[in-house]
Order: sequence, then C-alpha cells, then structure tokens
Amino acid sequence: MDYYELLMFVASVSLIVALVLSKRAKVGYAVAAGALMYGATTLRPAELLSVTVGSFNQRMLEVATALVFSMTLSHAMRRDGERIYRGMVRLGPRAAAIGIPATIGLLPMPGGAYVSATIADQLYERVNMDRRVRTFVNYWWRHIWISVWPLYQGVILASAVLHASVVEVISRTWPAALAAAIAGFAMVPRIPKVGDLGLLRDLKSLWPLGLVAVLSFLLPLPIAIGLTLLAYVLVSRMSSREFLEALRLGTNPNVMMIIIGSLVFSSYIVATGLNLDLAETLGPYGPIAVFSVPLVIGLATGIEFAFVALAFPPLLGLLDGYMAALAFAGGHIGVMLSPAHSCFVLSSEYFRTPLNDVYPLLARAILIEVPLIALLLTVL
Repeated sequence: MDYYELLMFVASVSLIVALVLSKRAKVGYAVAAGALMYGATTLRPAELLSVTVGSFNQRMLEVATALVFSMTLSHAMRRDGERIYRGMVRLGPRAAAIGIPATIGLLPMPGGAYVSATIADQLYERVNMDRRVRTFVNYWWRHIWISVWPLYQGVILASAVLHASVVEVISRTWPAALAAAIAGFAMVPRIPKVGDLGLLRDLKSLWPLGLVAVLSFLLPLPIAIGLTLLAYVLVSRMSSREFLEALRLGTNPNVMMIIIGSLVFSSYIVATGLNLDLAETLGPYGPIAVFSVPLVIGLATGIEFAFVALAFPPLLGLLDGYMAALAFAGGHIGVMLSPAHSCFVLSSEYFRTPLNDVYPLLARAILIEVPLIALLLTVL
C-alpha cells in the first residue's frame, strides 16, 4: 500500500474539517479545497487535468440536476406545514409526535429541524412534553430517512459514487433506516390523548412525496423529481414569484460545490488507486472500517452527507451489498452526535434545551440502534 496517498487523504480530510469547524469557509468550498489538495499532491499535472475534466460528465450533471429539483421542491412545500400538522394529529398523538418531524424530514433542507419544530410544538405543548424529549424526538425523527429517501443528498451522492441507481442503493441501505426508526420509537414516551382537532383529508397535501417515491422507481431520478416539481407547481397554482424564490433557495451554490468537489475528489481517489489499496489493507477489518470511518467524519463535520462524500470513495472496495447500510448507520450516528450539526443546534435553541441535556437520550437510542443494525446484517 502507498502510505503517502493515505497520508495525503487524511491531510485533505483534516483540512476540510478544520475549515468547516473554524467557519473560515463554507462546506462546499472546504470540500473543493480538500479535493484539490489531494489531487495536486498525488497526481502528475497532466493526469490531474485529465481526471478533473473527466469528472464533469453526465453523472455529475444528473446528480446536480436531481439535487436542484429536490431542494426546490422541499422549499416549495414548506407552505403545506399547517395542513400536515392537522392531518397528523388526526392519526393520534403519538403518531403525530413522531410523524410530523418524520414527514417534514422527507423534505431535505438546511436547518429543516427548525421547520418541523415550529409545526410539532403545537402538539408537544398541548401534551406538556418534556423539553429534552421534544428536542430529541424532533431531531431524531427528522433524520431517520438519510439512508433511503431518494430526495436526500446522501442517497443521490451514494448513487453516483457507487455507480448504482438510487433504487439499488436503497435496496442495500434500508436496514440502517429500519434500525434508526426502531431505536427512535423505543425512546418515545406515552403521550396523552388530545382533542380531535385534525382533518385526515389534509394529509392529501403529501401527494408530491408519494409521487416522487413512485416515479423514482420508474424513471431516472432527475426526471422523476422534475416531473413531481412541475406537477406540484401546476396543481397548487404556485405563483411565478413563489416558484422563483423556491428555485433560488434550491440552487444553493454551497451544495453545488459539495457535489462538484465530492465527485472530483472521488475521481482523484479512484485514479490513485487508494480505494483498492484500502480495500486490500482493511479487508480483515472491513465491517469495523465501514462503520467507524463514516462515524468519525459525521461526528467531525455534522453534515448529513459529508460522510458519503468523504468516506465512500476510499472505502468503495468494501461497500458491497449491505455493507452500505453499515456505512450509513455509522454516518447517521456520527452526525446525530455532532455538536456541529445545525439541526441539533436549532432544535435545542427552539425548545430552549442545552445540548448536554439531550445527549443521554441520544446515547440510549444509539445503544439500541447499534445492536439492531448488527443483528439485521447478520440475519441478511
């Protein structure tokens, strides 16, 4: 194994983490800087140019297009929050307590836990839920989908890195979501009944999420999300002003830089053969490496798809079958524990709960999640 390449990879990731935590650069630009550092120190100039230019291909275009469409749809649907609340309450207090953040979690957006907190707190206040539990439930259930939902950046990025369709990725990562959901459900206390204030018909406002789920199994993801976005704009009679604002928020330069930097970084790693060297070296410790590397990166960055961008390319040779689920489980645990995770900070601030008061609840959930994912992968 060429340890120089491994050293440069560690140095590049360290640079990214340092820039993010010091807030000297946004995540996208930090990833681009780290990728450039790795490429410039491990590839000859002519090879560096060739690999960089070759990275700007159809795969990158499809990933970028899918992300713009998904983020635009997420921002457009924010106006349906009150209807989602009324529909969820009709299903019962416990279902609503976890269903509201879980449903809003299907709409990936920066700091989205704040959106679900403002909607769900109407119910949490009525049932006098402990503020620590409010923070945990809102924060945890918003993020159970990161390994399986086709709108999530991590799933889209994993599809590109693994050279697999989104459907294929989900077929390998679903145990991670199941383990997270069971762990989260076990932590929800009994909730007293509230007056029947809900309107079940308001759940119809969730139809775009159902449509994108169906179409993603039938069509290429950018087309599936694009058609859903078009249908939503037409059916909801969205004004051009509202649509342009959602599109502006969806076309986030920082996210675009993360995608470009991640895929270029991935190309550099493949070109140097680091992924093959690590697969051979870590082979006997494969499950431990696949779980722990995304966990450490998630903990360090607090970004839900940074662990996919930084850990999946070098671990590519170890991510066969359900090992991808183990990698997502490690990444999920890392980002959930990270004090740099914006959703953690926003949830805690909204419910006026110190982060330290929430960690015991997170730890208990994780102590359930880890054995569950291990059991599921053993059975599978």
